[in-house]
Amino acid sequence: MTAPRHALSVIKKSAGIALRRSPAMKVGASVRRRAAAGLASGRSTLVDSVLMPAAQGSAARVQYAAVLDGHTLNLRALLPAGVRVPGASGADAAGADGDAPARAHVLFISGGTRIRAAARLHRERDGQTSVQATVLLGEDIGGVPVTLGRWTLGLELDSGSPAPVRLQLIGDGAPAYGGPTRPLDTCVRTGRRHRLGLTPAGRLRLTIAPAVARAEVLRVNRAFTGTSVLFAVYGPDAARDGAAPPVVELVEQQRRTVLRHTAEPLPADATAWRVTLPLGRLMDTSARQTWSLRLVPGPRGGKPLEIGRHGHDLRSPRKVLTPPKFTVRAEDGTFVEVKPQYTRRGALQLVCTPRKSGTP
Repeated sequence: MTAPRHALSVIKKSAGIALRRSPAMKVGASVRRRAAAGLASGRSTLVDSVLMPAAQGSAARVQYAAVLDGHTLNLRALLPAGVRVPGASGADAAGADGDAPARAHVLFISGGTRIRAAARLHRERDGQTSVQATVLLGEDIGGVPVTLGRWTLGLELDSGSPAPVRLQLIGDGAPAYGGPTRPLDTCVRTGRRHRLGLTPAGRLRLTIAPAVARAEVLRVNRAFTGTSVLFAVYGPDAARDGAAPPVVELVEQQRRTVLRHTAEPLPADATAWRVTLPLGRLMDTSARQTWSLRLVPGPRGGKPLEIGRHGHDLRSPRKVLTPPKFTVRAEDGTFVEVKPQYTRRGALQLVCTPRKSGTP
């Protein structure tokens, strides 16, 4: 890279860091948080003041609904006061642990398709009856056979009558998270994305989207001569039986150097691979180097796929997931410090800095 281009690259990077750390960006984040809180409050008021009264006892009020770990639906809703559930009318019938013996199911409705998942009825301290459910999503992982598309959620109660009682689920949708974690809506096993939302009428809706191609770092192994990166490929770019192993490009950003290495499969996991990088032989010890890893597009073409950490529920993955740094000995005897790190987009980088002294 020529000197002017290098200078422009440094200026651009410095400007980006300064912008992210500026007070204006902090003010913007504060405004966004207040706006989100105001929107959630207004939505809750709309549900309780308009939508629930309009349902006239035919809807249960959602208290909590979220998809955790990418494929598990957790739901809690209060039944309307006018709905009588046999066996749940008194404290004695609820049992010692508070669980009512009556049966309930969560309904997944898409067009003419109805899928049922078991739920639990629970007597609250104030006398109300709640429905609680934990549902695994996806037939291929042992859950309910929901497919891609939009599913409206409801309840079905076994009241002992010939026809079951069916209720809508009306509520606030997925809750807001303010801590160090955020909802993980991508299944780590299938790559499908599950997102909860509301219909225009306020009914709870689950949207299932297809997997997006991604390459996830499983582990970074250290060695005195280099490193090996274990990763898994999910989505449309996942390897099929008989397909050629993926090819990993090692890209040095400053000098635009591109080196290719073929990954080797890991036993007992068809989606996992290992790529060995002999950094001690590849590095230029005259200056600092930053290497990134990406997958070469397959026969169908497309853009290179960055290898990194994308399927997580952390707001600041760079502070939590970053592997420890280590030292590599180059072929000329120079000791080089290798610092793995993740970009804001989650891509893995290896920052290699030669040591000034000859000792590790």
